[in-house]
Amino acid sequence: MRILTILVLCLLALNVSDVNAQGIKIAVVDVEQLLSSSKAGNSIQSQLTSRRESFQKEFKSRETNLMNAEKTLVEQKQSMSAEDFAAKRKDFEKQLYETRSLFQKRRNSLDKGLGNALDQLRKSIIQVTAEISEEQGFQVVLTRDSVVIVEKEMDITQAVLARLDKRMASINLDIK
Repeated sequence: MRILTILVLCLLALNVSDVNAQGIKIAVVDVEQLLSSSKAGNSIQSQLTSRRESFQKEFKSRETNLMNAEKTLVEQKQSMSAEDFAAKRKDFEKQLYETRSLFQKRRNSLDKGLGNALDQLRKSIIQVTAEISEEQGFQVVLTRDSVVIVEKEMDITQAVLARLDKRMASINLDIK
């Protein structure tokens, strides 16, 4: 398997050198770095952290309340009639179900908001990369994760980052 990988990489390197010999201008951009290092990417991460902490506090409080309610219910079981206990147990199970449902709903909302914000950032990265590519005459732009070795002059990540940060300092993490 390793030999096959090395062979494929060598063939790719030969093809890239043939392409460069033909005068095709190639650039590389590190999308992952842009997602994590840009002002907008940092804004998304900051908002995500804040929302997660807020949700954790809320659900920790709910969990404590449910544990106390369960403890009280168990303690009162002996002094209640079977019907009263069944009714109180049913109420407790309803609260437990509602809390689980709310937790799942909040987590899905957070995931959806994060996905939308990252999609918006990716679209902006592509737009800025396309602009720089057109201005500098690149005919092919590859992502950094698809390239093993690249000359530093071919990497336009910093230029994309600078323009992206000027254009967009933050993206709102819209969570409903």
